[in-house]
Amino acid sequence: MIRTRILLDGIAVALFVCAFAYWAFGNLTHELIGSAFFALLIAHNVFNRRWYGTLRRAKSDSLRLFNTLVIAAMALSMTVLLGSSLLISKDLFAALAPDGAFSVRAAHMFVAFWALVFLGVHLGTRWTLVMAVARHAFGFDKPNRLRSWALRTLVAAIAVKGAFAVDKMGIVTRLRFQYALDMWDFNADTFGFFVNYLSIIGLLAAVTHYGLRLWRALRQRFLTEKAR
Repeated sequence: MIRTRILLDGIAVALFVCAFAYWAFGNLTHELIGSAFFALLIAHNVFNRRWYGTLRRAKSDSLRLFNTLVIAAMALSMTVLLGSSLLISKDLFAALAPDGAFSVRAAHMFVAFWALVFLGVHLGTRWTLVMAVARHAFGFDKPNRLRSWALRTLVAAIAVKGAFAVDKMGIVTRLRFQYALDMWDFNADTFGFFVNYLSIIGLLAAVTHYGLRLWRALRQRFLTEKAR
């Protein structure tokens, strides 16, 4: 069951990235992709509904607070995306869309980039679980130092690629709610578009995962020294 959920989450991430390729697929395909993504997002929340029940009962600490804030931010951004998508629909939900709504289109576009950031960070907070499921699925339950270093090298390469992609795709500009004049040429390179966005998600996930590992190590060291 957990492997199926991880697979569905992976498909959701892929659909979310595909939704950024609006000018490659056209409006109808964009709306179909978005609808499929939100269907999987709803399924994700249904599968993980027990987590919401633990918010009051669980002992609070800095790491749990960080995770809760990330989920809350992602939920807010996804809610804005869903609501705005209904208001600017041209095909699937055109009957619900008012005339004009230029500001709604702008909000939909800019919030999507913040949702991308929150998605990458959220993936980083769950990376240990994802890797555990992947190892079990491929029969890599036993530790292997060579494989571990190979995967770390791959993650480092993805992170470096993601760092360059942040600048190339104008992510910082769009996170500031500013329009970027550069447009991706899908006729020249469609594959590179998706590689860039996936590497950005990989960068965010890696920074979050290893940042949290460092925080846990420093906190444990502090608590150990304090107990002496």
